[in-house]
Amino acid sequence: MRLRGRVALITGASRGVGKRIALQLAEEGAATVLAARTVGAGQGSFPGSIEETAQEVRQRGGEPLAVKCDLSVPGDTENLCRAAMEKFGRVDFLINNAFYNNDQHYNMFLDIDLDTWEKCWIGNVLSPIIACRMLLPQMMERRQGIIVNLTSPVGYSDTSAPGLPGKGGVAATYGTTKAALHRFTHNLAKETKLHNVASIILDPGFSVTERMQAQTASRGGIGLEAGHSPDVPGIAVRYLCTCPNPLIFNGKVIYSPDFVLEHFLVENLGGPGEPISYRAPR
Repeated sequence: MRLRGRVALITGASRGVGKRIALQLAEEGAATVLAARTVGAGQGSFPGSIEETAQEVRQRGGEPLAVKCDLSVPGDTENLCRAAMEKFGRVDFLINNAFYNNDQHYNMFLDIDLDTWEKCWIGNVLSPIIACRMLLPQMMERRQGIIVNLTSPVGYSDTSAPGLPGKGGVAATYGTTKAALHRFTHNLAKETKLHNVASIILDPGFSVTERMQAQTASRGGIGLEAGHSPDVPGIAVRYLCTCPNPLIFNGKVIYSPDFVLEHFLVENLGGPGEPISYRAPR
C-alpha cells in the first residue's frame, strides 16, 4: 500500500486502459477520482461504467470518487478538478487517458464534420490542458506529483495498421489531436521538472479494450490477436507512481509493452482482454 494517502485522477475510467490504471493504483492504496461519460452499468455503448470501476476499486483497497464528465465540454473538466480537490484536498497523479470518441472515429477526412473536429480538439487537447492548469499549482507547491498523458503511435509516426480510416485505421482527428497532446507534454516537462513534478508521455501499445473488441475487429482492418491486455499500461503507470524518482522519466515517451518487460513487472503481456498481474520489481 505504497500510495496510501495519495490521490489519482483518471479520465476515461469506465473501461479499458483507464479502468485498469485505476485498479492498479487502488491495489497500492491510492484514492482514485474516476471520470467518464458512462456512470451506471448498461448506460454506454460498450461494457463498463465508473460506478462499476468504483466498486472494483473498493474491493482492491482504494477509495473512489466517481464523477460524470464529458471532456468535450470544458466546464465538465473544470468541475471534475474542483470535485477532486473538494473531496481529497490534493491530486498527486493526473492521468489524462480519455479521448473523444463518436461514430466518426474511423471516417475518411471528408466524412468528418466540423463539430467532431471541434469536440476532438476540446476533449483530446484542451481538456488535458485545463486539468494541468487547475491541478499543477498544488503539485508545484508540494514539489511532488506526476502528470501522465496518453498518446498513440498515430500521434508521432505512421503505423503499419492496414486499412484506411473505415477499415481499422483511425480518422485524422485522432492522430492530429494526439500529436498536439504529445508536443504539449514535451513542452510542459521542461517547466514541471523545475518543481520536481514529472510530465510523462505514455504509449499504451496495442491494448485490446472493450471498445476495440466491439468496433475495430468488425471493420476487418486489424486483427486483434497481436494485441495485449490493457493491464499492461495500467502496470506501467503503477510503476511510475511508485518508483523512487519519477523525474527520470520526465519528458520521455514510454512504450508500455517494452517498459513492463524491461522492468520485470509482468511475466507476459497477456492476450486480448486477458487480465494479468503486477509483479513487484526485483
